[in-house]
Amino acid sequence: MNTFPRALAWSTTACVAIALSGCMAVHSVVSPMMQSAMQSTVENNATPESMGIGTSAYRGHDCAYLASMAQTFTKSQNDPATEAFTRKTFGWHVDAINQVRAEQGCVAGIPARVPASGEVPMYGFCWYAEPGGVGAIYFSTVFAYVDWYADQGQHEQKEFDAYLKGRYAPKPASALCQGEDSRAKADAAREKLWGQMFGNLSSSRVSVQWTPASKPPPRRTVAKAAAVSAPAGASAPAAGAGKTIGLQLSDLDDATAKKLALNPAQGALVGEVARSGTAAKAGLRAQDVIVEIGGQEVRSRAEAQTTLDAMRIGFNVPLRVWRARKMHELTLEVAPR
Repeated sequence: MNTFPRALAWSTTACVAIALSGCMAVHSVVSPMMQSAMQSTVENNATPESMGIGTSAYRGHDCAYLASMAQTFTKSQNDPATEAFTRKTFGWHVDAINQVRAEQGCVAGIPARVPASGEVPMYGFCWYAEPGGVGAIYFSTVFAYVDWYADQGQHEQKEFDAYLKGRYAPKPASALCQGEDSRAKADAAREKLWGQMFGNLSSSRVSVQWTPASKPPPRRTVAKAAAVSAPAGASAPAAGAGKTIGLQLSDLDDATAKKLALNPAQGALVGEVARSGTAAKAGLRAQDVIVEIGGQEVRSRAEAQTTLDAMRIGFNVPLRVWRARKMHELTLEVAPR
């Protein structure tokens, strides 16, 4: 008998035995048991793919940034206070980062296997959720980006937004687009998000047969740092020098959310904040969780980055941030990454 039926049978038997005095005492014991069993099941079945961890998020970044990210995750992974499952997920991030570093020629002695820019063909999809959680959620089909690295999908986002507003007249919101480094990953990500949205019985899902029709703007130049001789995960200067946002984000896993007492487990987890960036000026700190940007809910690192990328440089955007078991209101000046 597996954990859940066994716990349920035990609870029922115990409740009948003490019917005259009620089942509250039994429930207070069984409920934590079942919650623990559910969490264990999730953790035991977790994979990098199910946690949304992969190479896609790190493609195209320069060598110094990648080394800094690997260092940040490795440091947290080796912290004795970090829970076992969180250490595992941090290890998956390090693996993904180091794969990209090796492919982009960031590790001495390993020849680059992708163009010097680190760019590879990208695939993705766009979606648009009407506000309030009670309207329609529109999903595009999966498509190949003409040039994801030009603007991280902002062009496609704007085109999808305009297409929907011209054809469906949805309630005011903003489209979001996601990029993956293989069609299989893009298909899986769309299917996962489609399934998650199905759980909200107050909303409906609409599959939109749409692919981008126009080309994105000229590619934004990204300076590539020279290959470093230090081993994977070695120390590197923090990203974000000069007037940049200077913010490193990652997805928030269930174990970290539990540790931070944040429910539901969604948002963008702040990993490192460069002292010279606008994020530090705004008051953001490591282990903060960004849950809202400019009034728009943030459920993942990708959503946070896409939302910030779509905003005008110099704009002061309000943030809602979870820290020390309560919500904080901050204002971030949008700057180049």
